[in-house]
Amino acid sequence: QACVVAPQMAGALGSVLERTLQYANERQQFGRPIGKFQAIQHQLAVMSEHVCAARMAAQLGCHADGVAPDRLRVAVAKARCSEAALVVSELAHAVHGAIGFTEEYDLQLYTRRLHAWRQTAGSEAYWHDVAGDALLAHAGPTLDLVRTITDVPA
Repeated sequence: QACVVAPQMAGALGSVLERTLQYANERQQFGRPIGKFQAIQHQLAVMSEHVCAARMAAQLGCHADGVAPDRLRVAVAKARCSEAALVVSELAHAVHGAIGFTEEYDLQLYTRRLHAWRQTAGSEAYWHDVAGDALLAHAGPTLDLVRTITDVPA
């Protein structure tokens, strides 16, 4: 189930970023869009980093050599997407202000669902334990284990 939830989360994170970018470019303060302010640009950049990392991790988590996905890849995907959900939701609501929590505005639908999905099929703490157990059981350099997760045939 975590193999399905991670891509779902990555997609929702992308939607939250898109909505936040649109809002930052439309909302005016002091005669210019708030997206022109350095503090907002920084928040948007951090959001982008987390969204891209979550998307990449979700893609890796879905890669399988056979029918069943690799448990370690799924662990990395679910943990990374869950971590991103917390940061991206927090920053999106910071950029939007109070309007992001209103019933009429869709942002709260995405962020509430992201928080629920963080616990679905195991929290990031659970999946960190899975990855940690794999690391402890691995004989050899840590980089070899990282390569098994990230190297996928084209």
